[in-house]
Amino acid sequence: MGIDLALVNKELEDVVAERALLREKHKGATMPEEARSRDEELVNRGKKLQFVIEEEKQRIRDEEFVNTARYLDDPAYKVPLAVNADDDGRRSLQAAGWTIKGGFVSRMTSFDREQAMFPEEVLFGPIPKDPVAAHYYNQTRAVMQGEYRDAYVKYLKACATSRSESMAMNRLTAAEQNALSSGLDEQGGFLVPPDVQAEILARAAQTSVMRRLCRVLPTSRDKIVFPAIKANSSSGSIYSSGFVGGWAGETPAFSETDPTFQDFEIGIKKLRVATKLSNDWLADTAGNMLAFLAQNGGENMALVEDQGFIAGDGGALQPRGLLNSGISTIDVEGSTSNTISNSTSNTGSAPKLIDVEYGVPSQYSNNGSWLMSRSVEGKVRKLVDANGRYMWLSASGSGYAGTPRDIDGYPVYNSDFMEADGTDAAKVIAFGDFRNYIIGQRAAISTVVLRERFADTDQTGIILFERVGGGVWNTDAFRIGVV
Repeated sequence: MGIDLALVNKELEDVVAERALLREKHKGATMPEEARSRDEELVNRGKKLQFVIEEEKQRIRDEEFVNTARYLDDPAYKVPLAVNADDDGRRSLQAAGWTIKGGFVSRMTSFDREQAMFPEEVLFGPIPKDPVAAHYYNQTRAVMQGEYRDAYVKYLKACATSRSESMAMNRLTAAEQNALSSGLDEQGGFLVPPDVQAEILARAAQTSVMRRLCRVLPTSRDKIVFPAIKANSSSGSIYSSGFVGGWAGETPAFSETDPTFQDFEIGIKKLRVATKLSNDWLADTAGNMLAFLAQNGGENMALVEDQGFIAGDGGALQPRGLLNSGISTIDVEGSTSNTISNSTSNTGSAPKLIDVEYGVPSQYSNNGSWLMSRSVEGKVRKLVDANGRYMWLSASGSGYAGTPRDIDGYPVYNSDFMEADGTDAAKVIAFGDFRNYIIGQRAAISTVVLRERFADTDQTGIILFERVGGGVWNTDAFRIGVV
């Protein structure tokens, strides 16, 4: 039985508030002994509460893994045996715990968030004439079958007790081989069953900073292309929309320069994560292996995604990351070269961070967020004014973990794929509306099994392949701080 996190967080907030009032009361003067003693009590109580919160969060994470394993092994949660275009097909999906809303067939995962999986059209609409799209429609419907999931699990178990992948395949019946072949992808691997894929993507969404902040668009192709207006400021408008507005009845105004349209393209890249598993464990607990893939594979996949979406070079192998997208930069160097640091004048890092924030037009800053590494945030938190007072505490006036973290009222997110200070021109801070970074997601995660490569250690290699890409749609929505 866990604790009530809401109550503990409320107590921590009360501790923080009392300490803030106490320090404000004695600001600029030496604290009397009684006040200093009370301040120390509050600090110690805050630390204890913080510890309790972190322990409870860890207990919840451990419980999630157990629940995931139970969920993936429970026959009641298997994908229904038939998916077709009639009402019975929809009812069978809904009976198995899937929902259909907003044009997507979704599933509430064990992580208590609904994970959009497939457009409803793909499962129930007519098969398109385009061969690429037709293959995607047919394959998606095939792997939604319960027979496919059963054959997939049996194949993984067979790999653990066979000398090769081909021998493992021979242990399946002809019907099972036929069901499994429907999920064969271009890697020579097999698509992860949709319920497991939902768990992987849900875990990735929990771990990935960029997935939480950015827009995710599903696609069945190797790239996403749609038109965008190239920014121009000839009209004097910060909106750069290609339109000049006015009220009805007035003479309509026209932009001095026609809007310039350009194709915005996101190339879908290939991401892979790999692990080695004991064959004894794999043969005995293939269902738990699926839970292992969902939790650990999803977390590792999220980290690789963040590296690409933040710092990717945009070449043949990686998406173009935020830091390499031509976003306008603003100097945030402090009193020490190439660092976030203090200054007794108005030329340190603190006022320059304000320049970064206010460099983003208001229509984007209204949904603004900060992104920086934890080490850089730590230095930002330590910035003080001429009187030695911290410039930015959290919204509650405390730096305690579990309390809201913000800089100048905007939420702060961390990723160690942002650059560290200490190097000339390092891109250490990003601010803006991250919905203008688009992530393209192909709705298919596949596995490749490597049995022979690790036969001498009695292990089986598992590789997860994901097809995903990303890019900045509108560079005006961001500013980047450099040292």
